[in-house]
Amino acid sequence: MKKFLILMAVSGSVLVFNSCKKKLDAAPIADETKGKVYSVAELKAIASCTNGCSRRFSEGAYLIGVVIADEVSGNFYKEIYVRDRYNTGGIRLDMKASHCNFFIGDSVHLNLKGYDVNINSQTNMLEIDTIDFERNMVKFASGATPQPIVVDLDCDSYSNYLCDLVQLNKMQFITPNTIWADPIMQISGNNDIRSCGGTSVTVRTSNYAHFAQQLTPSGNGSIIGIATAYSGTDQMAIRNPNEVNMTGPLCGAIYHTKNFEDASLTSGGWSAQNVTGASTWSYSTFSGAKFAKASGYYSVTNNITESWLISPVVNLASSVNPVLTFMTAAKFSGIPLEVLVSTNYTSGLPGTATWTNVSGFNLSPNNPGSYAWTRSCKIILNLYKNANTRIAFRYQSTTSGATTYEVDDIVIREN
Repeated sequence: MKKFLILMAVSGSVLVFNSCKKKLDAAPIADETKGKVYSVAELKAIASCTNGCSRRFSEGAYLIGVVIADEVSGNFYKEIYVRDRYNTGGIRLDMKASHCNFFIGDSVHLNLKGYDVNINSQTNMLEIDTIDFERNMVKFASGATPQPIVVDLDCDSYSNYLCDLVQLNKMQFITPNTIWADPIMQISGNNDIRSCGGTSVTVRTSNYAHFAQQLTPSGNGSIIGIATAYSGTDQMAIRNPNEVNMTGPLCGAIYHTKNFEDASLTSGGWSAQNVTGASTWSYSTFSGAKFAKASGYYSVTNNITESWLISPVVNLASSVNPVLTFMTAAKFSGIPLEVLVSTNYTSGLPGTATWTNVSGFNLSPNNPGSYAWTRSCKIILNLYKNANTRIAFRYQSTTSGATTYEVDDIVIREN
């Protein structure tokens, strides 16, 4: 029996080897005079169409781009990722079968005729399913070196880069020195990494990855991989552990946090100060999320209001490079929310102190339509390294506009 099993294993290896060596009939080269070459941005627009338009290509159409992830490491199976030649983004190409034909840096074209382009409902990723690569896809060049897009998790919207090759800097594993996945128990791995600003991404690794039993690093640094997602959770799939460089010192000190998980607006020394109108800041919750909320819409109308949510004293006297980050969500038109800093405020109305309006952050669009949570960029606080530093969120509304703002996950930390 043992000899039989060994023979089967050897035979299987030969079959796999031979399948890689199989000479395929070349798919027809894209004829751009007979069909449009689509960008990923255009394919995404087609896949997102909701007015009854077709997502299937019935006429000549092509996708041309460079492979940014292949099957070599075992972390991807029957799939490759391609960035279009216009550099508008990446797309997942789900193959009809596993293959040994397309590798990172290969320039390829895909004949789209007969295929559907879709946004996967579970992953929100752009993809084309069940591609017959022998008939419809061909490599016409090799040796390209596609570079990752550097994404700042504490500022950029990760979902904008799904299916593309990205690089995250200043990241560290929450639980280091853990295997990437478990090939023995056949369990894929979910290892969370976190930015110094506190934003997390799950590194998803197949139990078939060749590096599955290696250990995740214990330092801070960069990681390169394909930006993915699943059921609303930001994820990443790496191509090779050599693209994970986390040997630096871990993130620095956190000087203050406020996440409203204790169901209180004013705990920890925070205060709400109304300058004009009724109180607009309050604690709120929705679908398990807990946050601060401000709205000048009450008594069935928009009202003139000015209200401040002010932090306690944060001692930044011994800090080196302190930064502020937070999350916001908004709906309805009105005056944008402001963020201010003071080093001489004590108590009472904010007009008793000097405040500086700080810039460089990214609030939700003034009227996004659906309270979309948005990460702020890092607000540098180097000018306010004082023992009496405070931050404040200033909300205003008028009779013609009263945006509702939500604020959460406020962090002041060392960059």
